[in-house]
Amino acid sequence: MKGLAIAGVCKSFGPHPVLRGIDLVVPDGSLTAILGPSGSGKTTLLRIIAGFERPDEGQVRLGSQIVDDAGDEWVPTERRRIGYVPQEGALFPHLSVGRNVAFGLERGQRKGDRVNELLELVGLTGLARRYPHQLSGGQQQRVALARALATDPEIVLLDEPFSSLDASLRASVRADVHDVLRLARTTAVLVTHDQDEALSMADKVAVLRDGVIGQVDTPSALYGLPRDAGLAQFLGEANLLEGTVSGQLVTTALGTSELASWGGWVNGSLPSTTARILVRPEQVVLSADEADGVPGVVRSYEYFGHDAVVRVQPSAGVGLPELVVRITGGQPWTPGSRVGLKVLGAVVAWPLEENLPSTPE
Repeated sequence: MKGLAIAGVCKSFGPHPVLRGIDLVVPDGSLTAILGPSGSGKTTLLRIIAGFERPDEGQVRLGSQIVDDAGDEWVPTERRRIGYVPQEGALFPHLSVGRNVAFGLERGQRKGDRVNELLELVGLTGLARRYPHQLSGGQQQRVALARALATDPEIVLLDEPFSSLDASLRASVRADVHDVLRLARTTAVLVTHDQDEALSMADKVAVLRDGVIGQVDTPSALYGLPRDAGLAQFLGEANLLEGTVSGQLVTTALGTSELASWGGWVNGSLPSTTARILVRPEQVVLSADEADGVPGVVRSYEYFGHDAVVRVQPSAGVGLPELVVRITGGQPWTPGSRVGLKVLGAVVAWPLEENLPSTPE
């Protein structure tokens, strides 16, 4: 077996539990994002994988080797073949780019072709003699990645690596880093609080909340089929409505839709029951004819270039909260405009009460 396997990892600091029974498998050659808000325990988990912290319980395995079993079995950080990219890059300011990249190499390898190969891999050919202060923030992060890859590690750990970059740089730098990791065929774990970062880069995303993994899945499944309403709200804008589930159909004040998932289970269904319904902003369709769907009034319009967000208040008596609608192209919607609202596509539902079946249907 290659890759990373974490089983039953728990960690407390004094009386405060930080991680509570973490199970996670990162397949060889894949990139898994650990996504969570501040205080969720994601950095502590990364530090345990790296060997900077030890778990109170559980096991960490890298490839076929147990590197920590919370007991006598423990492999020091320097022997784990781990590459680490911290938040700020943490380059040595007094060393050139080439010497930064070569820092972890054996002395005999430092003057060979390895450094130039790595700089070419990260798109920094010809910059070996520059110093960190002569580089942009994005270039510094790519040097940090090259340094992490220099020793041919089993796994690369990235700790909020783009958080210090300007918003305009983040998308391009994370695309570069993603491409480099793919070309190097390196197993990687990315820790982040940024949903866009996790969903755009990772093969799988593990959402960590209060020391517990709430769901591990592909980005599309996490966004489209979240296990609960809290996850839905954490992973982007969410319109949460009350409705009724009957068989494979869901009825809300916006009309009838197909059921995509019940209680986190795809294709599950129950006899008629009240439920909380997820309608993503891009599922709501606006019409200039208020008779074409549920009538409402535009409250605000925000244009972002690639798309726009419209907030619409359904008419009195409909019994719906203000809805968030995401649109691409088309005309701007002026506040005060009267519109019609409909739902496009299948929706996710969760029971209002604890009435889940014992097994998926």
